[in-house]
Amino acid sequence: MEQTLIEDLVIESIKIYGHDMFYCPRKLVSTDKIYGESPLAEYTQAYEIDMYIKSYDSYEGDGQFLSKFNLEIRDQMTLSVAIRNFNDEVGQYAMLDRPQEGDLIYIPMTGRILVVKY
Repeated sequence: MEQTLIEDLVIESIKIYGHDMFYCPRKLVSTDKIYGESPLAEYTQAYEIDMYIKSYDSYEGDGQFLSKFNLEIRDQMTLSVAIRNFNDEVGQYAMLDRPQEGDLIYIPMTGRILVVKY
């Protein structure tokens, strides 16, 4: 009973202080039998979900890194989402219990797309 109350308060605070974002689960097109990974993926669904931005100071991380071959942007952002809210909004449709590596998060207020690393 008390755990449900705490979870309700967390969900309400994320709705108040968080932002609406779009979660796009990755769908593997073809799997390489040797390495067990897919070189091709498609993102066909987008689910709107409230997320709280924990760190936002210039997208913590290494910033921009210029190597011999290309420009890499190594910015990081830490987001929080309530487990029950994720299961209600995304999990029942995409058959996921948590965000997976390689999935995308689109932030409409900045127009950026982030890749879930862990």
